[in-house]
Amino acid sequence: MNNLKTALLLPALALTGCAALLLPADRVARSEASIRTAEELGAAKVPAAQLHLTMAKDQTLEARRLASAGDKRAPVMLWRAQADAELSLNLTREAQLHAEALKAEADVTTVNARPAP
Repeated sequence: MNNLKTALLLPALALTGCAALLLPADRVARSEASIRTAEELGAAKVPAAQLHLTMAKDQTLEARRLASAGDKRAPVMLWRAQADAELSLNLTREAQLHAEALKAEADVTTVNARPAP
């Protein structure tokens, strides 16, 4: 009787170990939205942002691969992807704000260099 239970239980355990995991659709969507937004804002022009954008894309693909293989690390990889995508987005925004501040500083210097009327 024990051998019969073991014979039936082992294949069942093997099958559950190979079952695909479903990643939460809202988390996948948030990660992809951050990636898209970073790309649209010009992350490719900011080296650090480009690095994290590439990492986010790679991690999203890896999360999907892990999920399809039933690996329980898939949600963690998706969290990493989302974090890198958001970091890329914020680095891009920071670079844009820095450029605007430098332009404003140059404008002030130009105005101050003009002779007084």
